[in-house]
Amino acid sequence: MSRPTWVAPEFESGLSTLLTQLDNLDLVPRTLGVSDYPRKAPLDEVIEIMATCQGAIVLGYPQLEVEAGFLKGGKINSPMSLGTEWNHLEAGLAYAAGLPLLVIHHTTVSRGIFDRGVLNAFLHSVDLSESNWSMQASMNGAIKRWKKACIDGESNYRNPSKQTVAKNDKPICPNCSDNKKRMYMKPIPPPFSELAGGEWECPQCRYVE
Repeated sequence: MSRPTWVAPEFESGLSTLLTQLDNLDLVPRTLGVSDYPRKAPLDEVIEIMATCQGAIVLGYPQLEVEAGFLKGGKINSPMSLGTEWNHLEAGLAYAAGLPLLVIHHTTVSRGIFDRGVLNAFLHSVDLSESNWSMQASMNGAIKRWKKACIDGESNYRNPSKQTVAKNDKPICPNCSDNKKRMYMKPIPPPFSELAGGEWECPQCRYVE
C-alpha cells in the first residue's frame, strides 16, 4: 500500500476504516515506514516488499498545498494539492511489475498518476475525509474487484520483454490444486523474480518455484 506515514487528523478515521475492511477481506497491506522499516536504501526496500505482493493500492492524501507559484512558466490560477512523491514512484514500480493497481486519491489531489489516462488502472477520486468512504457501495465494489484481479493474477500492464504464456503452459501450484480445481501460478517479472527466488508464484498461497 502506497500511502504517506503522516495524514492530517481529518483523514485518520477513514484510513482506519479502510485498514479494518482490508483485514476483514484477509488482505495484509505492507507499507514502508508503517508495517516494514528500512534496513537499506528506501527504494531498494520498496522493491523487495513489492516482490512479495499480489497487488498495489495507492492512496493519494494531500501532503503539499501550493497557494501561489508557477506551473510551466505561468502563474497558477487556483491552489494545488499534491500527494507524496512516493505515490508516483511506487505506482510506477507496481505498474511495471504487472501488479493489479487500485489508485484512490482525495478529490483535491492532482497531477502525475492522479490524472486520468496516465495509468491503465482503477482510478477513483474520493473525499477521503469521510470516515466511511471505503464502505460506500462503489468503493467497496472496486476493492473487491481489485482483490479478485490479485487472486486471478490479472495485470494492468505486461512487460513486453516477457513472452506471453498460455494458461495451459503455466505450472500448477502443488499446495492449492486438487483433482477438482487447478490453481495456475503466475509469472514473476524481473527484477522481482531474482528477489523472490523463482519465476512462478501462486497467487493464493504465494508458493514460489
